[in-house]
Order: sequence, then C-alpha cells, then structure tokens
Amino acid sequence: MNENVISNSEDVARVLFYPSFFNLESSPFFSEGVLSPIAFKLQILKSGKPESSISVLRTLVETFIHDVAKLFPRNNDDLKCGYALLNVGEVREIRIPSTHNLDIEVVPTGSKRLRSHAEIVLRLDGKVLTAVDEPLEVIRFRKTLARLASKRIVRL
Repeated sequence: MNENVISNSEDVARVLFYPSFFNLESSPFFSEGVLSPIAFKLQILKSGKPESSISVLRTLVETFIHDVAKLFPRNNDDLKCGYALLNVGEVREIRIPSTHNLDIEVVPTGSKRLRSHAEIVLRLDGKVLTAVDEPLEVIRFRKTLARLASKRIVRL
C-alpha cells in the first residue's frame, strides 16, 4: 500500500460519537445506527479557525486501531462508540445536483500522531469549502455521506 495515495478500493473510517452524530428523532438508540449529517459537518475549532476538511482514518494503515483510540469527542456529553466505514471510490463518485462544480477529494494527511489520518476535501467551483461555507451542495453531500456510512457502522 502506498501511504501517499488513496486508491478507490480503500475504505476510510469516520470515528463516531454518541449522541451528537446520530439522528435521535427517528432512532433514539445507537443500536439503530442511523447517522445524522452532523457526523460530517465542518466545525469551527477552539482556536477559532474553521475546518476545511472532514477527518477520516485509513483502515489499511497499520496504526488505524491505535489512531481510533487517540481520538476524543469535542462535546463532553458524547461517548466514542465506533466508526463508520466509507469506500473511497464511492465518496469520490458522489454527484450532487448543482449548477456549480463540486469536486470531492480524499487525500492522505497522516502525521506522527495519526499515521492513518486522511481528509475529505470539498471544492465548489475550485474554492475549498470551510466551516463558514455551507451551500446547499455541502448539506446534500453530508446527507449522502450519512446515508452511506449508516450502512457500515462498526461498534467499539
């Protein structure tokens, strides 16, 4: 496996936190496994800087499980409960109806702390979207990711 390139056949995982990442209105229990699009929402960091990508972990990198263990919820009321798997090719192939050009990239961004780290980056008409930009295309993209990820939840 080339750690500098992510192939379409590879899976990435989004670490899940309960209850924040789940749709509690239609399914109040984690066991139902219905993710909310909020699970993929870009946030404003404590530093005040807006996120510009959705963090995921590469399952084929040998440190994957150790990297999952290193992640903690941002909300004190949340518990880490598992992760959702997404196929990279499916993510890259998501098409959102729009008059704009939405580009979806899944790129490796591993570091010493999190070797398996990767990011899903969205560009609308060439501009990288951040937590302060949430056009309709991004909302639809997050809904699509939540639907795909709800099918492949791994509980810790």
